[in-house]
Amino acid sequence: MTRSPVHREDLVAALGAVAGAALPGCEWRVVDSPHSYTEGGLQLDVRCTDASGGQRGTGQRGWLELAEGGLIAPWLLRRAGLSPGEWAGVAVGIGLDRALMLRKSIDDIRLLRATDPRIARQMLDLSTYQPVSTMPAVRRDLSLVVSSGSDEELLGDRVRAALGDRAPELESVQLLSRTAYADLPEPARARLGLRPDQVNALVRLVIRPLDRTLTGAEANALRNDVYRALHEGEVVELA
Repeated sequence: MTRSPVHREDLVAALGAVAGAALPGCEWRVVDSPHSYTEGGLQLDVRCTDASGGQRGTGQRGWLELAEGGLIAPWLLRRAGLSPGEWAGVAVGIGLDRALMLRKSIDDIRLLRATDPRIARQMLDLSTYQPVSTMPAVRRDLSLVVSSGSDEELLGDRVRAALGDRAPELESVQLLSRTAYADLPEPARARLGLRPDQVNALVRLVIRPLDRTLTGAEANALRNDVYRALHEGEVVELA
């Protein structure tokens, strides 16, 4: 907060300082990103490469959002008991987990909270992460009936809530396709028990615990639990 005027250039400089401090040597840019609590909202994107020119950390390609910010909106200042005519400031939110993953070249967010001592002791500094093991992934594809408003984020949240303590065994939930009621032939609708307000979703589970390899039976049991958590159709198909 300051009693001096704050301008867009100040915000860009603040976001640039965040990028430089958190991820020295990485490229950064800002793009417009409106927020209800700011004016002139901006998004800070970064792009980090390793010595060979490859993408570094998080398993992403290209630009990755790191932070958002803007000039504090007048209504928010007034709510805090401050006059917008006298006070100004910058509000910035930073994705600290994402910054750490980029800084240490980590592709799996679960590593940040792993209890394996070989992993946990590497999370005490900012040096590049050294993999301790590579477990093979197990993939299971599910054909599900879900509400038409379901997206990948919502499905992922439901899966993690359903699995509880076993959620870390699941690396990702990918929504591969959605097929509306009108786009399916009648025999397929009947087989799925699909209603007009539902869609047929093809979902891929990538199962990969950090410390062991699951047996086929264990992977199928987890697959079935995910199926029960997501499937809203009248016909149930378990592995």
